[in-house]
Amino acid sequence: MEIPERKLIKILRNFEKKDINVLRGIGDDCAIVKLSGKPYALCQDAIVEEIHFSLSYMSPYQIGKKAIYANIADILSMGAMPLYYQVTLGIPERIMSDVIRGIYRGMSYVAKEFGLSLLGGDTVSTLNDFFIDVSMVGEVVWGDYKGRNQAKENDLIGVTGFLGESAYGLKIMKEGIKKKRGIKRFVKRYLNPRPPFEIWMEIMKNDITNAMMDVSDGLLLDLERMMEESGKCGVIYYEKLPIPEILKKEKLDDYALWGGEDYQFLFTFPRNKLELINILKSKGLIISVIGEVTSGRGIKVIKDGKEVKYNKVGYEHFSRE
Repeated sequence: MEIPERKLIKILRNFEKKDINVLRGIGDDCAIVKLSGKPYALCQDAIVEEIHFSLSYMSPYQIGKKAIYANIADILSMGAMPLYYQVTLGIPERIMSDVIRGIYRGMSYVAKEFGLSLLGGDTVSTLNDFFIDVSMVGEVVWGDYKGRNQAKENDLIGVTGFLGESAYGLKIMKEGIKKKRGIKRFVKRYLNPRPPFEIWMEIMKNDITNAMMDVSDGLLLDLERMMEESGKCGVIYYEKLPIPEILKKEKLDDYALWGGEDYQFLFTFPRNKLELINILKSKGLIISVIGEVTSGRGIKVIKDGKEVKYNKVGYEHFSRE
């Protein structure tokens, strides 16, 4: 593909049809549609072998869990609770039936955890590529949906958990590092990318956030997408980023900026909600306030009091950078 993903999406938006029941269409983690007077979130997310997973260092069970967790993170990001899912598999001849059973066992585990029902899907043969394509439906349960187009000027920017863990976990597995102390959490984060549901519940129940999305392609790229959809500028203060100490020691702290698949929640919230955030933090929930939303466009990273530029901002399909 000669153009990056974001430019392709802009082209595809020309084919979007206006509908009074579509509250949010192309441009977010999910679409939001009104059905029988209630808003529902609809999403679809595919993972492809050697792009999103590899059977060389992941079990079929782990791959199945990842496929469902990725979609659940998208549904939750819109302020919705997941309900149903369907699965399409593209299966080359080399993939054995035991692999497929293992994948479905992993998906079933996550479905049971979140009360999801499998409704079916499709299976097709492919020449070489193995892929898993999941579609999911959820119900918006707390007021308005929380899309990436809802950030407001003067909002603060928050993020759950730690950043860069999954990218470091992938590095560990690819390089076969086994003797370092304290690395299991990073491998686990990559292999078991469960979104922080308990923190999400508290944010939703306390009506804290305006805009939300999951960090799947890297903090900077995902924040840039949010600001583009909201027509604002996001300012990040490097020293406030929740970066694991081992990444700082190994000078891999930039993983926190562009490392993908953390599946933490990136969100904006009014300043008068900061006290609620601090109360949640006092209860042991890992939330960091990392920046603010201002007028203008794009994103800025402030480090040691100066704005710094990064050539790499995250993972983008079809990018040649």
